[in-house]
Amino acid sequence: MERVMSPYTDPASRAADGTFPLDQTDVHTLSNESLAGLLYSSPALYDLGQTTVVRLSKTLAMKGGGNVLPSEAAVMHVAAEAGIRTPRVHRSWQVDDDTKYFGTMGYIVMDYIDGQPLDSCWEGLSNERKLKVANQVVKMISKLQSVKLPRPGPIGGGPCRGQFFTHYTAGPFGDTSEMQEWFNHKLEIAKAWNKAPNDIPDFKFEEFVLTHQDVSPRNLILDADGQVWLVDWADAGAYPRAFETAAISSQSSFPDFNNMVVSRLPRYQQEEEQLHSIEYVLSVAPLA
Repeated sequence: MERVMSPYTDPASRAADGTFPLDQTDVHTLSNESLAGLLYSSPALYDLGQTTVVRLSKTLAMKGGGNVLPSEAAVMHVAAEAGIRTPRVHRSWQVDDDTKYFGTMGYIVMDYIDGQPLDSCWEGLSNERKLKVANQVVKMISKLQSVKLPRPGPIGGGPCRGQFFTHYTAGPFGDTSEMQEWFNHKLEIAKAWNKAPNDIPDFKFEEFVLTHQDVSPRNLILDADGQVWLVDWADAGAYPRAFETAAISSQSSFPDFNNMVVSRLPRYQQEEEQLHSIEYVLSVAPLA
């Protein structure tokens, strides 16, 4: 179920000697409306579907689109407080827009992280450097999972996103029992279609931790000092620990990266098996 699409990137957005719209401007002096207009005129770091990331200045970037929800900026604040290397959020806001899937257009102004996207340089790294990167990612995930949260889902509420919630999302769930009921319904269908073992137990969620759900080289940036930064928190929220390792182990791209990371993390065999058992249902009958 891994998303395999190629975003557009303007080479000018990463030019070391480039000039950008807000190089000489204090972002705090601009209105939200003025900043929103720059989403369509600034060099694109990433542009795919309903999500665009542009370079505002040598130090700032902006993410905007119909898939940018309030929970993304909220979870980035929590992750930064937990000591995760992630872009610092300077401003975020929403604009009602009935043409978008979620009925809103969101914007996040954040630090621009100067470095190489890991998916573009991973294969060229030595085995020693790959191991150092993998160890940093493992430490990040361990820090995330040290943050325990009282209820499941995105920070501040909203629909749950990620590969285990279908392309259409799921929820919002009011409490643990609602989310369990949703997952167990999917498991029942998988068993009925002989896509899951009949003796696999029902989902039972007991603890929720800060979870990214999309840790992949495409969402990691390697800076000039060899430090790794984690970006794109759209799917993040409070979920069981197994969701992180199950998501990484499901990815088809960069298998050596995936193996190096998950082999250094605690594994949750039953929970991961449950999640993998419903992937077929999530793919072919997402609304069932």
